[in-house]
Amino acid sequence: MGITFTIHESAIGLVRDESLDKPIGTAFSFLRPHWFVTAKHVVMEYGEPRRSLTVAPNKLHAVAARVLFAHPEVDLAVLEVEQPICDRPLYPGHHALAGAKGLVFAGYAPSKPQASGGPSIYVNEIPTFRVQVRERRTFDEDTILFAAPDSEGGHSGGPVFGEGGGVVGAIINRFHDGAGFIAQATSLAPLLASLRFKGNAG
Repeated sequence: MGITFTIHESAIGLVRDESLDKPIGTAFSFLRPHWFVTAKHVVMEYGEPRRSLTVAPNKLHAVAARVLFAHPEVDLAVLEVEQPICDRPLYPGHHALAGAKGLVFAGYAPSKPQASGGPSIYVNEIPTFRVQVRERRTFDEDTILFAAPDSEGGHSGGPVFGEGGGVVGAIINRFHDGAGFIAQATSLAPLLASLRFKGNAG
């Protein structure tokens, strides 16, 4: 496909609820060293933030985290880790500007453990994709749909990259359309607007 870029190994991690015995999703370091973005449904349960959350990037120890922000309309949330993990956080991109050569997605794959037996992050190419617009109350949300036979439940919250390594979306859903598995990612635009306000306020 021809997309190549480099990110720090600490930029993507496993989300855990320490009351459970396995990871529950994926998160990625975004904009600030102590912010990790994930899918809201990964870290919220019955409308409340999960307790005892941690983020564990590949080959690094888990760090305690809390839900800093859950978007009221979009399936996105921001975790704040107890101590900064990644000194080179990921940055936003846009599919219209960075998707001409296809996209790349990454996330936790429960069925593909490391050679050591532990969980790990896996990366897959997206040769083609389509964009669907969902009307929200105050804005339109771009969602990116693509065939993803290798996607798994643990990919929720994982980043979708465009050319150059910018994050163009986060995976929020996986479904079967009768022919195969389709993954759905949401753009980060609604989250960026909220974080800008929160950053200025805090």
